[in-house]
Amino acid sequence: MYHVTISNDVIKYIGTLSEKDQRIIGGYIDRLNEHPNASGNIKKMKTRKPRWRLHIGSKYTLFYFVDGDTLYVDHMMTQEQAHKRYGKFL
Repeated sequence: MYHVTISNDVIKYIGTLSEKDQRIIGGYIDRLNEHPNASGNIKKMKTRKPRWRLHIGSKYTLFYFVDGDTLYVDHMMTQEQAHKRYGKFL
């Protein structure tokens, strides 16, 4: 089981979303707690340090990395923004 740490920027971003989207995102984050590569549309990014992206439904992309027994959620954006920003890494 992993300890999940979510950046303040991601917490603020999630806070701007509808309650339904917040519940859905929370469910995905809870599943990452159990095993960071277990479920959902998860793909390892082609970066120097190991990082992953998780598509949440067809709307959002969450980015995270694992260090020891801690999973750090450090970025979140719409899938459209993610493909524009990180397209070659996804």
